[in-house]
Amino acid sequence: MCKGGQNRIDYIVFHKPFDAAQLLEKHGYQAPKKAEDLAKAVKQLVKRKGEPAIKELIQFHPEKTLILEMTGHSSEESSYCGCNSSYTGELKDYLGKLPNMSINELTELYEDAKKKAKDTPADNLLMLQVETVWDELKRRKKQTDTDIMKEKNSSERFYLYMGLAFFAGIVIAKIA
Repeated sequence: MCKGGQNRIDYIVFHKPFDAAQLLEKHGYQAPKKAEDLAKAVKQLVKRKGEPAIKELIQFHPEKTLILEMTGHSSEESSYCGCNSSYTGELKDYLGKLPNMSINELTELYEDAKKKAKDTPADNLLMLQVETVWDELKRRKKQTDTDIMKEKNSSERFYLYMGLAFFAGIVIAKIA
């Protein structure tokens, strides 16, 4: 299993690894052998391709037929799985705003959405919003940490080069 629990993509991939591997290969990627790596690769595909990849993934959802029956939809409906996976309407607008928000705004939004979700736990759309904001916040914090490390390494390298240049200057002055 993946660290930190299982999400919708993990669930589909772990239950239908052959289909997940075929999906990756259909899009020109080599499918990893390990289930955890396969799940990561499918998540990357979804990030790159967006809704079309999600719709293809939904086609082999392990409980697709059951979900469709329980929600009153016919099994001919190709892009519906009952888990709010097709980002449309209000959620699509919501997702469009996230990239323009600062980490502080995302944190505030996450806390507000989490409080609302506790008050109405049956609201799947709200739960999806909480999960989406958390994913974006986590991604941003990781990116910020990476940028800080790059900046630190860059400044350390600068001082190293300056020290070497200074040392070289002293050596040249002694020789001359």
